[in-house]
Amino acid sequence: FQTHAASPTLGSECILCSDATGANGVTGVANCNKCTHTGTAGAATCSACQEGYFLDSGACKVCTGCATCETAADRCTSCPEGKYLKGNTCAENCGGNTYYPDPVSRKCIPCGAAANEGGIEACATCEYDSTKGKPKCLTCTSSKIVKTEADGTTSCIESSTCPANGQSGDYFLSDTLTSGSKKCIACSDTATDTENKNQGIAGCKTCTKADSATQATCSACLDGYYDSGSGSPATCVACGAHCATCAKATKDQCSTCKPGYFLKTSGTPGQCFACDDVDNGGSADCQECTNAGTFKCTKCKPNYKQSGPADSVTCTKTCEDPTACGGTAGACNAIVIGANGEMTYYCSLCGESGKVPIDGKCVDKTSSANGNTCADGVCTQCTDGYFLYMGGCYSVSKEPGNLMCTAAPNGICTTPTGQYFKVPGATAGQQSVLACENPVGTAVGERAYVGVEGCKTCTAPSEAPSGAMAPARCTACGSSKKPSLLGSGCFTCDVSGCSHCSADGVCEACTSAEQRPSTDGKQCIPCNISGCTRCSEASKCSQCGDGYRLESDTCVSTGGNLSSGAIAGISIAVIAVVGGLVGFLCWWFVCRGKA
Repeated sequence: FQTHAASPTLGSECILCSDATGANGVTGVANCNKCTHTGTAGAATCSACQEGYFLDSGACKVCTGCATCETAADRCTSCPEGKYLKGNTCAENCGGNTYYPDPVSRKCIPCGAAANEGGIEACATCEYDSTKGKPKCLTCTSSKIVKTEADGTTSCIESSTCPANGQSGDYFLSDTLTSGSKKCIACSDTATDTENKNQGIAGCKTCTKADSATQATCSACLDGYYDSGSGSPATCVACGAHCATCAKATKDQCSTCKPGYFLKTSGTPGQCFACDDVDNGGSADCQECTNAGTFKCTKCKPNYKQSGPADSVTCTKTCEDPTACGGTAGACNAIVIGANGEMTYYCSLCGESGKVPIDGKCVDKTSSANGNTCADGVCTQCTDGYFLYMGGCYSVSKEPGNLMCTAAPNGICTTPTGQYFKVPGATAGQQSVLACENPVGTAVGERAYVGVEGCKTCTAPSEAPSGAMAPARCTACGSSKKPSLLGSGCFTCDVSGCSHCSADGVCEACTSAEQRPSTDGKQCIPCNISGCTRCSEASKCSQCGDGYRLESDTCVSTGGNLSSGAIAGISIAVIAVVGGLVGFLCWWFVCRGKA
């Protein structure tokens, strides 16, 4: 604020709201963020405190156990990393199973809350399914039962709406489960219950359960599967990668592709490639395209302008505000990922003289930088309540900043949202938050940190050794993809009942503890054998984990000694990781340095 002292000292005409010392008898208020001052002496009147403080009788008092609070020290409005907001308090867990911890909002959400509030209507108990990135209902209120969709989504319905014994449909009514309640299970669901009489059939669309004691039989397969049998019941086998449909006669070739892919008819006919697969004729800026014949883009990726006919559009990159960055002299490369997973581009460099990027838009450096240190079209250090991100300073109190971080004391993000992670060791002059899906990464001195392409939520890496790179560990992927067990990648994986995949279409672990991936990773099969990682058929192990050896279709403990195969595998992995680190660091410290 501007002082109204009678004779202000040169250089003290403006005083920070948080400056409790002040000058010429005029002061701010300790830990204040916004204020006014009208008199010629005395303290300013604070209207809003800095992050971690609340306003009480004109003074800013520290919050207790909260990232932010209001009206009282323990009346929380947001929580520090590792805790969740339940009511007005911060808890390490949500307690019981009538709430679930949402890693994106960092709140405890009631199981039965409305869908637009993150809950499942009429759900009594639930848990958070990290592989799906959403809650999973366990039991419903009143007379309703849990309905499980083929993709794992759960809801509560009246039992009378689910096909009963002898009725054909896309679901069947299970016999009483071990939980003591019946459920409406999708014909293709093999994970909800592994007991044979209540288990679905992989790839099945329509089925009939004759009676409570027998398993349902399949009559039609889902898209993406073909019936390999010659009569009833149907035997469903998965089509090739990214196929929407295929036929038994040409099972190795796709008839149509899934959304986001196109069917190539020459060179490698019958294969589906991603719309943005440039090497196979796609376009890097295309999100949706035609399924057959010559490649044609029908929808551009977010923040690309569409032009031309609807069945063959041209995509041109544009900013959230096309004129905001100063034309061609500026840059619009700051990508912010919203809660819905969509990307929005903001200014990372301002091309117009005297403008700097604050909250993603180019503003006047003199009047609107809000105390942030910026010059030559970029920001280099941020003030309290702001954090540095891809060339600009962003406020935690409004969008787009609060989509990435909710607390940034002293210019360093300390509480990233669920789709971002805190960069270890970053200062106010370095990028302190990074998107889980950012594979390019950022550097902190001689250490580099990266995200995982396609990742939705993740855990931050530990501080890397000097001269090394550390990746985040992905816990959930977007776009129906699934993470590897190590969290190092996201893969397209339509295997029913699978929780983690090591490559496209190759399952690495199953959702149910009663199941294991098949030897080829194409399905999850009943095989609850301790130490077993893959099975050739039901209850027959084909591959054991570390510390076990295969013996007569089961796994026997080796007493902690690694097998020669495991040692060889670890050696290969170490060589691969070291090679990757060397390549990345060469690029970062040499190529980027030249740039």
